[in-house]
Amino acid sequence: PNSSLARIPTHTAAGRAVGPAAISGMARSNLATASAVQVVSSTWARDSHDLFDFEAHHLHTQTFTVQRSVVFVRNGTEVQGLGEREAPPPGGDPLLRLAQRDGAFWVDRAMPSNSSKKLWLVVRDLAASGHRLAEGDVMKLGRFKFRVKQLVASACGGQQPELRLDESGLAGGADPPSQADLASTLCRICLLEGPGEDDPLITPCQCRGSIEYVHLGCLRHWIRGRLNLSDAPGGSYFYRPLACELCKAVYPTYIHNGRERAPLVEVPWTQPPFIVLENMVRDSQQHATRGLHVISLAEKVLKLGRGHESDVRIADVSISRCHATVRFCRGHFVLEDNNSKFGTLVAMKKPKLLEPGSTISIQMGRTVLQLSAQSDQSTNNAVPPLQQLPGSSNAQDERALRLSLLTRGSSQNTVAGADTWRSGAGTGGPPQGGQGADESEGN
Repeated sequence: PNSSLARIPTHTAAGRAVGPAAISGMARSNLATASAVQVVSSTWARDSHDLFDFEAHHLHTQTFTVQRSVVFVRNGTEVQGLGEREAPPPGGDPLLRLAQRDGAFWVDRAMPSNSSKKLWLVVRDLAASGHRLAEGDVMKLGRFKFRVKQLVASACGGQQPELRLDESGLAGGADPPSQADLASTLCRICLLEGPGEDDPLITPCQCRGSIEYVHLGCLRHWIRGRLNLSDAPGGSYFYRPLACELCKAVYPTYIHNGRERAPLVEVPWTQPPFIVLENMVRDSQQHATRGLHVISLAEKVLKLGRGHESDVRIADVSISRCHATVRFCRGHFVLEDNNSKFGTLVAMKKPKLLEPGSTISIQMGRTVLQLSAQSDQSTNNAVPPLQQLPGSSNAQDERALRLSLLTRGSSQNTVAGADTWRSGAGTGGPPQGGQGADESEGN
């Protein structure tokens, strides 16, 4: 909905605050307000790598009806809802916060601090059975995470993948000293003196002395052999940064040759539409797998999984054989789950509005909360709920939104207690024969 955050100050690109008067001309939504939210919590008894087994038959299930702001807390396998000012029980693990403002319900982290756990949208339970990806999205498959680095939908503009992983992407150069002064300098690979035609001598790492310089062409040939870049249709490949075998410094992605910037690695031309995914490394033991998956979707659907037919293959027991897919449809990159055992998730970037009549599922570790907003048609003429500004996703807007949800709640709500929600325990109990990530083999 193209409604405005009428009571939340936003900011222009220059950082100047914009008040309600500046955005009052935007259209407001006439959606029915939500009178309550039906919440169904499902908790897996096994605590393993923050995973939830979507194939488990024995889960601890509880049902809540929420009519005011509430914070959900898990203690063991029991989930309970507390008023915003109630202290959590000892050993309680805050899950998420459901805030009611102006007849609408918002889903946010239990604590606004950066230390609180992320909330993950469950892709399989989305209304469209898929999630439209955007650059910067973080998706989680089993216990592995990927960041969407780049999305290119068309060949207009001639865009190709940006292979830089961090700020060290621009390091090497051929300026000091000039190439004419290096006529008697040896290349440490071919041992020939001086630069060649269109083949300058560069210093790509921290080696010094007689092994400081190397021909650009010689280094490219060595790197291409190490990366083993395939000639897949559309120009799909996996790129990882390589380090010098002597000084251990990571080679730059691009080099400066005079005023020109040139890629150090000669990679295949990638046919749009294509997507670039970055492996998010959890620890130093996985550093060897850090890199970028460049996949063209011009003639196929991207498959992610453990099977040999997958375009992005992840050899881990928490990954199903065909775990998830990404397809290009009507100008959008759509992520879909393939009924995987441990699910496909997308990290929430900011508070999310619960639209009446819609249902979403949020995962926090081994607990999944299914949220369904119940519309109240009698309140159609009430003050419109706070909506998201189209395209406003910067950090300032996110902080302003969370601050508004907190401050408005303190002036409207008292301690909710047991009167603000009704809880009913389901048919829970410890699972029988449930398997964790270290025991299961996926689908």
